[in-house]
Amino acid sequence: MINVVDTPNPDTKKFVFDQTIVKIGSKEFKKSDQSKIDLVNDLFLIKELELVYLDKNFISIKKNKDSSWDDIVQDILETLNKRISENFNALSFEEESQFTDDISKRIEEVLNEKIRPAVAMDGGDIRLKSFKDGVAEVMLKGACAGCPSSTVTLKHGVERMIKHYVPEVTSVEAFNINE
Repeated sequence: MINVVDTPNPDTKKFVFDQTIVKIGSKEFKKSDQSKIDLVNDLFLIKELELVYLDKNFISIKKNKDSSWDDIVQDILETLNKRISENFNALSFEEESQFTDDISKRIEEVLNEKIRPAVAMDGGDIRLKSFKDGVAEVMLKGACAGCPSSTVTLKHGVERMIKHYVPEVTSVEAFNINE
């Protein structure tokens, strides 16, 4: 069974499964990415879709702004039901910390233990991209990417939490990829 859940981002919905679909890590795909995963490729055959984010037991899917969920949810559900069955082999995406310094490790620990579980509830993810001169730069993924409330969440939730546990951090900024 697949539950379709609204997220704070009106262009993204979260499709929640009662089984594990990703056993290690998580991964975001944009329509322009090359993927070897049939599930992802099949979803992108639905022309209105822009982004697919895979995590433990959910997939967040972002549509373009000009389309309506009413027109595409059924196609998405058919694709998901076709590709994800009881004998689906859960995917794995290797995740290794690229950080060796103490402050970055502590920031990642706060993200992993305190922030990522809450962000995942909304169909997204947050990752540390860099830490330099007191500024922690984070990358927002899934439903969080492009969400209208992400700036408020970042400054009033994420930044406050990280600064509390890692006082060396003076600011948290969103890493923007030129799209």
